[in-house]
Amino acid sequence: MALVQWFNKVGCVVAIIYICKKGAVTKRRIRILAVREGHIRAFCIDSGAQRVFLTANILAAELVSRDAS
Repeated sequence: MALVQWFNKVGCVVAIIYICKKGAVTKRRIRILAVREGHIRAFCIDSGAQRVFLTANILAAELVSRDAS
């Protein structure tokens, strides 16, 4: 899966639909912290914790905010 261009913008808030390791589909709002090949490190606004997401498990994504604030 090719990363959407704004995934490389640290600080952006993105809404994603994601499949977790157990196969459950979840919707999350994340603030991008870092992007590496195959992984996105982000702060999950919904759970209040830092998480690592596999890009291959992101089913859909939508930009919520470009602001880093």
